[in-house]
Amino acid sequence: MSMIAVQKPVRRELTQVQHLLRESFRTPIPILNQVGGHVLATRGKKFRPTLLLLVAKLRGHLDADAVRCATVIEMVHAAALIHDDSVDNSRLRRGRPTVNGLWTDEMAIIMGDYLYAQSMAILVRYKLDLAMEVMARVVADMSCGEALEFQHARDLGVTEAQYIELVRAKTGSLIGAATEIGGGSNGNGAGPRARSRMKQLGEAIGIAFQIVDDLLDYHGDPDVTGKPVGHDLAEGKVTLPLIAALRNAGDRDRRRLRELAGRTKWTPGQWSTLKRLMERCGGFEYARTRALGLADQARALADGELEGNGSRSTGEARRALDRAIDYAVRRSS
Repeated sequence: MSMIAVQKPVRRELTQVQHLLRESFRTPIPILNQVGGHVLATRGKKFRPTLLLLVAKLRGHLDADAVRCATVIEMVHAAALIHDDSVDNSRLRRGRPTVNGLWTDEMAIIMGDYLYAQSMAILVRYKLDLAMEVMARVVADMSCGEALEFQHARDLGVTEAQYIELVRAKTGSLIGAATEIGGGSNGNGAGPRARSRMKQLGEAIGIAFQIVDDLLDYHGDPDVTGKPVGHDLAEGKVTLPLIAALRNAGDRDRRRLRELAGRTKWTPGQWSTLKRLMERCGGFEYARTRALGLADQARALADGELEGNGSRSTGEARRALDRAIDYAVRRSS
């Protein structure tokens, strides 16, 4: 599943986002310019800004303010990843050196803080009040998600409900912010019900996106994902495939699952046994089904948004949004 087709209706605006990112990373301080240049060079597919712009186009309000808000979303996402890498002591992300890997944890914290501050400055400068309100809430949500991840680390008793709340806060909230802001762009804030629907749409995509990430921790190709298989479990992250397998397992299989999942390193044989048990206990299938169900939920919410607005432009954006949802649940990295 390629992002090229997803981004086609908003490619021009994404080019503008990249230009604004370069401007925002430019400072009179050489070390910040060096680190910022590295961050810009290693930015990913801009999935979150793409969603914001597609939803804005869906509502017919794709303008300069939407581009600014998309830029802010990408800056906050970059800041969160920089801080996340420092907290996890990760030296690589997607196979590329992290800020803390090339410099120090202190520099990673400084760079992340700088990006948060710059993103808020853009919202204030252009009086983007709706986006400011949403982002103030979401940055707090993301911090709570990080805290929950720390709290639940290596807890093999964590429930699905606790996992979903953690994922909603850490990953879903920012994607929900992108779709909520996109739905109320151009100073034309939608009513509370429409905003809530757009927020739910993004959060459903975000939770599905993270569930797929969690499946890739067991089944992904390290050359594609940029991290070794089992990395997240070794870091103590108990995710939905394992939660579901433990819930469904009989006593004997559950004891063996807990024994293997509690390790931080595995022989090839131990890893194969763990995966085989999880498959037999339905953990992988349950997680796949849950992600696909969330994708269907997102599509239904998008269908409601399109009612009464069937222009060629919005139809193109709707088809691209469908492809974005497919990307979230069918990608390989």
